[in-house]
Amino acid sequence: MTSPVDAELGGTARARRTYAALLCGVTLLLGSATARAMSALDAPTAGTAPSMAPVAAPTAAAAREDSCVTCHGTLADRLGAPVAAMAQDVHAEKGLSCSDCHGGDPTVMDLTAMAPERGFRGVPERAHIPEFCGRCHADETYMRRFDPKLPTDQLQQYWTSVHGQRLRRGDHKVATCVSCHAAHGILRPDRAQSPVFAANVPGTCGRCHANPEYMAEYKIPTDQVEKYTHSVHGEMLLVRRDVSAPACNGCHGNHGAFPPGATSVAEVCGRCHVNNAAFFGKSAHKPAFVRLGLPECATCHSNHEIRRTSDEMLGGEEGAVCRRCHEPGSVGHTAAVRMRDAIEHLKRVMSDTETMLTKASAMGMEVSDEQYALREEIRPQLIKVRTETHLGDPGRVAAEVDDAIKAATASQETAQRTLAEAWARRRNLVFPIALIVILMLLLYAKLRQLERRTDSDPRRR
Repeated sequence: MTSPVDAELGGTARARRTYAALLCGVTLLLGSATARAMSALDAPTAGTAPSMAPVAAPTAAAAREDSCVTCHGTLADRLGAPVAAMAQDVHAEKGLSCSDCHGGDPTVMDLTAMAPERGFRGVPERAHIPEFCGRCHADETYMRRFDPKLPTDQLQQYWTSVHGQRLRRGDHKVATCVSCHAAHGILRPDRAQSPVFAANVPGTCGRCHANPEYMAEYKIPTDQVEKYTHSVHGEMLLVRRDVSAPACNGCHGNHGAFPPGATSVAEVCGRCHVNNAAFFGKSAHKPAFVRLGLPECATCHSNHEIRRTSDEMLGGEEGAVCRRCHEPGSVGHTAAVRMRDAIEHLKRVMSDTETMLTKASAMGMEVSDEQYALREEIRPQLIKVRTETHLGDPGRVAAEVDDAIKAATASQETAQRTLAEAWARRRNLVFPIALIVILMLLLYAKLRQLERRTDSDPRRR
């Protein structure tokens, strides 16, 4: 038999929401200890990983009725925030809801929805968050239902990272999945609002790594983000919005927090700067750096504050990178000076060639083939020469410069011939133009003479 309260509240949707709120209030006031006890029955205990079985695929019934959303949607602050956040969540886009992660029965509107026999697992302990997320994200078969391109090795990589290793040793301050992706309201990485969108990654990592107080016990620098913003990589990503430029995870990895298989900084840099790394590996610097224990790329270019390279870095002048190790008069100093001189010589020849071709083009001469060769063939050779300086062989650099100068000189000679032809054409035009001017002046004089006669003789008017 229906009670008077049930009869009064059961008639409208607003009454049902009020009833749900009352149930939630009862849960908060009287059932907090019970909820913890029920969670403890099903949630993993310390040192025990949660079940790796993925959640079941969302059903039509779950999509129609969800007591978790109905109840928590009426609450404020931290209890209601997940419902609002899930409206933008990538999991919700795929039809997943609260119970798919936290368990329980979303079709029941009372406390038994959170009973252990209904699979309720509650909020995971921080130490177990990787496995909690990995129940699905490490299951290739399950994830294939949503997107076959999604990787499923994130959990495996995470345990290889410094974060994962420290978490297993009991350090609960380290980053877990929710530290970077959030717990609710998780967005796709290609969404500009996502904390793991390429341009947002430095700020996301900086929440911890740029916080001196938070990082104090780890005894590592906290100026990485500040330095990165002034680097060539930071300029490309944060200013020019070139998302192909590396952020923190471009060098350190994301879930692995250092690319698996990479044993040195040079290996990481060499994944993008392939030719530079290959030349350096064959240079005399390689064994010297190994012997002295110096990091290969970072010794000359720094790490987080990598500046845009310039020819001023090479050579024997004050401020050049080479001067940090090679004193004037040494073999290394002499080699650096020779390489720099060769590059400057090539730049002067190219500049002269470009100037001549520009003049010839402005004079109406056809030099497009030579301009194309300078832009697409000779200029790339300058880039190649700059790359080959990592080999540290001035003879090799000089040989490459000579080849480029020959090509530039050929274009320069063509430009000179074209300019000579243009000037010859102009000189040849002087006589015809002068003759035309003289004839025009004579014609003008004759017309003026006829006008004066007409004015002086009334009979001709």
